[in-house]
Amino acid sequence: MRGRACVMAVMLLIGATITRADEPVKPEQLKKAYDDALVQLKAAQDRKAELAKENEALAAKVEELKKQLAASQTQMESAKRELADSDERTFFLRSYHAAWQNFIRRYPEVMARWKLYLGDSVLTVPQGVPDVLNPEWPLLPMAG
Repeated sequence: MRGRACVMAVMLLIGATITRADEPVKPEQLKKAYDDALVQLKAAQDRKAELAKENEALAAKVEELKKQLAASQTQMESAKRELADSDERTFFLRSYHAAWQNFIRRYPEVMARWKLYLGDSVLTVPQGVPDVLNPEWPLLPMAG
């Protein structure tokens, strides 16, 4: 099938050259064909240069996107580390709070003192200044 197509193409070419051989080729026709070929060549070269510029612009854009991706990945890794640290801290605080709640339930006197302490509002005027500089301060009896 392919061979037949080639044979047909050759026969058409031979027939076209034979008919052209009968007609004399005018210089204007050659000049026009030459000019047309130059225009086509120029257009092809211009398009090639345009495609090269577009390729360079796209390559620069790809590099910029790669940098942005790397920055985003770095931020994501940083956020993951922060999340893990936060999880660790919140676990510690939750377990500490649970231990405190168990301790308070076990000692009702401390619970009463704690509730009394929490009952004092931050906005109220303090009755007295605690003796914080005394080394026995936490062990001192409450003034009441």
